[in-house]
Amino acid sequence: MAGRSKEVAPVKDVTGKVIKKHDVVVNDFTHEVMLIVESSNSYGVHGLAVKNNIAGIGDWLDVYPDGELRIVGNAETSYEGD
Repeated sequence: MAGRSKEVAPVKDVTGKVIKKHDVVVNDFTHEVMLIVESSNSYGVHGLAVKNNIAGIGDWLDVYPDGELRIVGNAETSYEGD
């Protein structure tokens, strides 16, 4: 497997919707707000990650299980609230 890259697995939000780049999500357990960004590292891992520089959050999206995050909007579009 040397030389092959790993892609971050897709994750679904609480409604079953696949989380995409630039989605704004809230962790239903911690209430932290995060932006979904595209990322890669020197080990060949690439894909979507969560980011919040103010709160010091930065990790691969697939560390969150399906149903833990809630999409509340998208930074490229608008708020999807009630």
